[in-house]
Amino acid sequence: MNWFKKLAQSIREQKTLEDRFFTVVVMVGLAIVLVSMVVTFIEDISSAASVGTSLGGVMLLAVIYVAYVKKQMDAARIMICYTFNCIVIPIAFFTCGGIDSGMPLYMLAGIFTMVPVLRGKHRVICIIVAVLVDVLCICISYFLTPAVGGIGLLKLDLLAQLSLESRFIDMISSLILIALYIIITTAMIMDAYQKERASREALLVKLDDLSKRDELTGLFNRRELFHFLENLEISNKEYYLCMLDIDHFKNVNDTYGHVFGDMVLRKLAEIMTEEIHGESGELVARYGGEEFLLVLKASQKQQAMDRLNQMRRRFTDTNWEKEPELMTSFSCGMVCCANYKTYAEAISQADKLLYKAKENGRNRLET
Repeated sequence: MNWFKKLAQSIREQKTLEDRFFTVVVMVGLAIVLVSMVVTFIEDISSAASVGTSLGGVMLLAVIYVAYVKKQMDAARIMICYTFNCIVIPIAFFTCGGIDSGMPLYMLAGIFTMVPVLRGKHRVICIIVAVLVDVLCICISYFLTPAVGGIGLLKLDLLAQLSLESRFIDMISSLILIALYIIITTAMIMDAYQKERASREALLVKLDDLSKRDELTGLFNRRELFHFLENLEISNKEYYLCMLDIDHFKNVNDTYGHVFGDMVLRKLAEIMTEEIHGESGELVARYGGEEFLLVLKASQKQQAMDRLNQMRRRFTDTNWEKEPELMTSFSCGMVCCANYKTYAEAISQADKLLYKAKENGRNRLET
């Protein structure tokens, strides 16, 4: 089974969906040609039938050469559709029994092949040509030959005559082969569609999440914050709104560089993320620059204050390995949402309390 796994892996590694289908068509086509040669030999129709099926094999090999040796995949896709629908199938139609055989099934399969293998104008043109060629073959068999009850205007004996037993064998074998081909191809189409759909849905989820997040810290951005606040039951006495600002952050950037400053921002974001409970309706967002806004849920004001002070202590106690002498801190203003009619009023008051904390020495909480 290793060869089958390698073949499946090779198909999956094809760059485009059309190339994958092309590879499947080639592989299944080779199988069909080989089986057809065996069935033709068993039926002992005619030497012309053997030549026709052998021609199909030769053309398949030529297509494989163009695709995988010359690396002309686009040309090979066009080549396989035209050669089979306009040369191989018409020859096989007349040498293998025509309408009395399974050849009409191969005609349908040939037309079906062009849908996943070709694209754009090449698909449309080739389908039209193939249908016209198939119709012409059937008309020739009816109007110009005496076979299958045709009127035989020219009395030409173009079609190979099949016995009842040969018709039965040919129909059964053709039905099985074409059914397997259509099943495999359709399964690939559905599998590719499902993977593409899953990939697209995952991408949309990712893009939606990115649109809500601050790129540097991974916290929610202002837009998502305001969306959250608009849906917040502000009259609920359990919600507290807290505005934070890192103390002397400009000095950190000027002294240690902006890369280190970004590290400080991410560290504070990490601490706050670990301390809040998003599943209970809490949120932390980057409000702008070194400012952050938290929505905490607590049964009492002291509980919310204790949690904020716990975050403040963790940030102050952070050991910066590259800059061990540095001590970071933040100031904070906190209000109970139920004391305000709108979240805008609550933010404004929390901001005033934040600046009061700055004026009173920083690294503190004002309520």
